Order: sequence, then C-alpha cells, then structure tokens
Amino acid sequence: MQSAGGSGTKEQGSNRGSSTNGRPSKISPMNVVTIAVALVALVAAVLVPGPAGPGSRASHGSRGGPMAIGSSCTHYTGAEVTIAVPGAGSVAVSATVGVGINHTSGVSDTARLVLAATATDCLIDNSTAFVSVPFSLPTDPFHYVTVPLLRSFAVPGAATVTFYVNALMDAGGGPGDRFDSASLEAVFYPA
Repeated sequence: MQSAGGSGTKEQGSNRGSSTNGRPSKISPMNVVTIAVALVALVAAVLVPGPAGPGSRASHGSRGGPMAIGSSCTHYTGAEVTIAVPGAGSVAVSATVGVGINHTSGVSDTARLVLAATATDCLIDNSTAFVSVPFSLPTDPFHYVTVPLLRSFAVPGAATVTFYVNALMDAGGGPGDRFDSASLEAVFYPA
C-alpha cells in the first residue's frame, strides 16, 4: 500500500508478528509464561478430581403381574427402585400398588403394605398402609384395591440404595390374595 507521499512503503503495523525477512519474530518471555501456565492448568484439570457429580436425583421402577401375598412378610419381586445419591440427605419414595384380595363372606381380610429399605421388612410405622375387607361384604375373589404409599428414608452419605414394596396378610389370608402391580418413584433431597 502506498502512503500519501506516494512512496512504496508498507503501512505501519501490517507486518506484525513477522520479521523484515518474512520469518516469524521471536517468542517473547511473556508468551512462554502464558503457554506454561495454560499447560499446567490443563494438566491440573485432567489429573485433579473435582467434586463428586450430582448422582441420581430421581429414579423409577415398576412391576406388573400377579404374585401371592403370604401370611409372612412377602416382597413383590421386581417391585423395587434403586437410586445413587451423591451425599447425605433423604430419599422420598412413593409407590402405587395394586392388590387383589380373595374375599369370603363372613371373614375379615386385612393386608399390610409397606415401603422398606430391605426385602424382608414389614414392620408397622406411620407410612404403613392397610387394605381391609369387612366380613360383612359378599364373597368376591377379585376385590381389587390400588394403594398409594409414601415414605422418607434418611441416607448418611453417598451410596446406591434400593427400596422395596413388601406386604403380608394380617387377617383372612389365603390363596388368591396377591400383588397385581406396582410403580415406584424415588427422589433424593440433599441435607
């Protein structure tokens, strides 16, 4: 480009980064320091672990199909939900459980349903649900009931935990008393 005076010199600044002979100029000490700091940061980011990831915040499980409910604690096989939690807090587990009671007139039937941290826990607590069919109702081998359950479980730290749908017949148990379906949802709440 020609200057206003008409000479054939280049405009100032158009040759930045190159020497007058067309070769790149020397790398300054500041550029070396910048590159070194960037490399150290990259290595640190790869080698030094960061905080634990969030883990699962929610998880779902379901099961369909009949399975007998016994007079001792019975786990509805496949009706469980597993969740990975990143730290201390609580897990709220909700479930909708379909049960069928084979009712005979003159006999009271009572089924106990629980959400539990083991497949063998049917203890009564404030979250236990009951299905009662009074003795005065007529015989009905297909007395169906859908039961909502909700229970909160404390978790002391990061872990993978599983929760179960269990039941037992407290009264009137017999052939035909059964689980029919279950759908569970677990949600983690940090402490």
